[in-house]
Amino acid sequence: MSRNFIRFMGMMPILPTTIDENGDIITDDIKALVEYCIKAGSKAIGHLAGASEFNSIAREDRELIIKTLVRDVNGRLPVFIGAAANNVKDSVYNAKTAEALGADLIMLCSPPMGSGTADELFKYYEKVCSAVNIPVIVQDTGGSSANYTPAFLIRLYNEIENIGYVKAEGGQWLQKLYELMQIVPEGLQVIGGAAGKNMMQMLHLGVTAFMTGTEAQEIHNSVVQAYLSGDEDKALHLYCTTLLPYLELFTSTNSRISLKH
Repeated sequence: MSRNFIRFMGMMPILPTTIDENGDIITDDIKALVEYCIKAGSKAIGHLAGASEFNSIAREDRELIIKTLVRDVNGRLPVFIGAAANNVKDSVYNAKTAEALGADLIMLCSPPMGSGTADELFKYYEKVCSAVNIPVIVQDTGGSSANYTPAFLIRLYNEIENIGYVKAEGGQWLQKLYELMQIVPEGLQVIGGAAGKNMMQMLHLGVTAFMTGTEAQEIHNSVVQAYLSGDEDKALHLYCTTLLPYLELFTSTNSRISLKH
């Protein structure tokens, strides 16, 4: 496989799983979310990751979601699909299914979202990645962050040919990101996460793509595109006057909901 992978320059939102009162997938809502993301300037669209609550989705619903997403995107943007499961066998199945149904990339965190030694994790990635012929995004998560050191992430890239991206957002992610960006190989793209927090710091470090939830894509994208176009002052102004207030409101709203429950 050639490592001539797409280099993303903007937002890569992960869609939520839209269901009705009976727990059935609402496919029309997937289409509406796709159109919103494309209009907001997204550079890729993903599903079946953490923001999608992938661990709660039945196998047949996963396939319906992928088919619907690929159909509705209709080649306008790359589609990436989370393949992680609670065991290696199911992760391999999810990855192969995503590729067969038209996904352009898969994203893979450790099963179940943060377990295993570094050697076990390496074997896991080796097994799943060898089952597909499309690029793979490695996702560092909170539970796995101790093993996902910059050196380990670069080892994955160096030794597994279809790994082309890393989303670093586990424990102490900003410090890890700083260390990773000092030594990252040219062909490995680091993608920002953490809901867009510290976006300006990540941009200064050289991060050019960000993976968040679907909400407020136009706000996130305005900051990224201003910075990438060379207007750092505009990016900082937009970040301080639009994105930070939004993130503060989003965080405080979620905190109130948690307290009520």
